[in-house]
Amino acid sequence: MEQRTRRIANVMTAGPASTHARLNAEFLAQLGRYDHVTRLPNRLQFIDHFDDFAQSDRPTMLVLLTLADAKHYNEILRALGLAFSEDFVRAGADLLASLLPSDTVIYHVSVLSFIIALPVETVDTHPVAAARIASAFSGALHINAIPIKTQVGVGLLPADAQRGAAESLRAALVAAQDSRDAPNGVAFYNHKSDTAHLRAFRLLADMPRAIASSDQLSLHYQPRIDLQTGQCHGAEALLRWNHPEFGPVSPAEFVPLAEQTVLITPLTDWVMTHAMAQNRQFLDAGHNLRMSINASPVNLSEDDFDKVLLDRCDSAGLEPRHLELEFTEGTLATNSARAIHQLTNLREAGIAVALDDFGSGYSNLSYITHIPADVLKIDQSFVRPLKESGDDDFLVRHIISITQGLGFRVCAEGIETAHAYTRLRDLGCEEGQGYFMARPMPADSLLDWLDARG
Repeated sequence: MEQRTRRIANVMTAGPASTHARLNAEFLAQLGRYDHVTRLPNRLQFIDHFDDFAQSDRPTMLVLLTLADAKHYNEILRALGLAFSEDFVRAGADLLASLLPSDTVIYHVSVLSFIIALPVETVDTHPVAAARIASAFSGALHINAIPIKTQVGVGLLPADAQRGAAESLRAALVAAQDSRDAPNGVAFYNHKSDTAHLRAFRLLADMPRAIASSDQLSLHYQPRIDLQTGQCHGAEALLRWNHPEFGPVSPAEFVPLAEQTVLITPLTDWVMTHAMAQNRQFLDAGHNLRMSINASPVNLSEDDFDKVLLDRCDSAGLEPRHLELEFTEGTLATNSARAIHQLTNLREAGIAVALDDFGSGYSNLSYITHIPADVLKIDQSFVRPLKESGDDDFLVRHIISITQGLGFRVCAEGIETAHAYTRLRDLGCEEGQGYFMARPMPADSLLDWLDARG
């Protein structure tokens, strides 16, 4: 404090031309280290002070509190406005301060996150204050007489000078996110969990390069079989990614990541372009297949996705009947009105529409009567138990009966045994996919497989 006073005094004795500029610089330097909402020292202050407690003679535990996840905070912001949301953050800061000794410095390091440095006896156990904080925030914060539920996370990380301030903040935040699944709402930093977060980040960072490359993304094709005739009349295009460092990465891992970003649009464009071009080659080789392409809920919430799909179909030299669009039940739950409108347009244009993984999500009898689809694909979790005679087929029988009664064709996924194939055929199921008939395969292998079947 005395040094700061002397600096300001020195500025005051300077010439008039430089005094104003230097006073502004001093003021702005201090202003930039305090959060304007809570008046607490901010992330820059934490970084400046980090070495002091990381190199302390006593072990120090970093305790990071995050009030809510981004989705929850945005809901508060949307419903009650910016001023109320700031009151929510201030109330969280006040409650946190009330739980700590008066000389504890609280740093407001992001909109929803605060961090403190606590001297501890050992860094191997939860400090008592951490459990006290988690317990206090388990109730609602009352703001302007309105009780608001927090979704607090409390992450713990021993202060380590080698880790550094910025990396310590990131790791403590990971711990706070993990703590929401912990029984007492408190969690230590977990390297294994963090590795998964870092892998997800790396996949997203590398995805644009993969889309632009010629050797990372590929499509495999799984035949769709008419169970009554045994003939192959279609194929589902399944995306594969051979990452240059990680090797094969499952679409179940990277597609949900892409759906959280704008990358899902170019990724779907890549699939559409390559699947349609390949189907044109199948048709030219004499195999009249309907190519199934998977759509994300994000795709069907985009303006003019239906028109883009039809334009690409025309550019590839295909008729709409040569395509089928697959979507999951979550698509309609995410954006019902726009999704239904676009799916209806596609069906009217001649593109078949299939509801994928039916039975695994939101299915109910009232719901399926309004689905704009031609085909319902029974989720493999209902089909795989059909391994031998006597296995329970109650649900499959009734799904087939109800959906056919509503005018849908039925396709069973996950057919892995001769018994399942025969039983589903006898129950009147029209189509099927599964390892019993054929695994997903590259285009050249599918062409050979089709040729061999005549």
